[in-house]
Amino acid sequence: MSRVIRRIAPFAAVCVVVMLTLPASSSAATCRLSPSTARNMGPTYVIEAQLKQTGTSCSNAVRVTRAFHSCRLRRGKRGRCTTAVRGYSCRDRRPSDESIATQFTGHVTCRRGGARITHSYQQDT
Repeated sequence: MSRVIRRIAPFAAVCVVVMLTLPASSSAATCRLSPSTARNMGPTYVIEAQLKQTGTSCSNAVRVTRAFHSCRLRRGKRGRCTTAVRGYSCRDRRPSDESIATQFTGHVTCRRGGARITHSYQQDT
């Protein structure tokens, strides 16, 4: 190994370790929703503190969330949206331990490229 490489190798190793321990630069921002907005987005209500976005604006996150629930509710209250919504691909998880006979909770993640929108909702049946 050359003398230059032997001197640079420890420095390069430290740089790699530091870069791996730093948090990602694009952290999720929570969108603030008024109680009336949270109740008028499609399901019984979107849980207010749970609408988060990365790589897009809060106004776009609200539009995508409303479009997702419009798509979902076309198939009934327990319906699922299986098509792209405003260019986003969405996944809806409904844990059985968060459901009762009269309502269920869903956790949605919508992605388009590097943009991501997540929210939780409750739907009365």
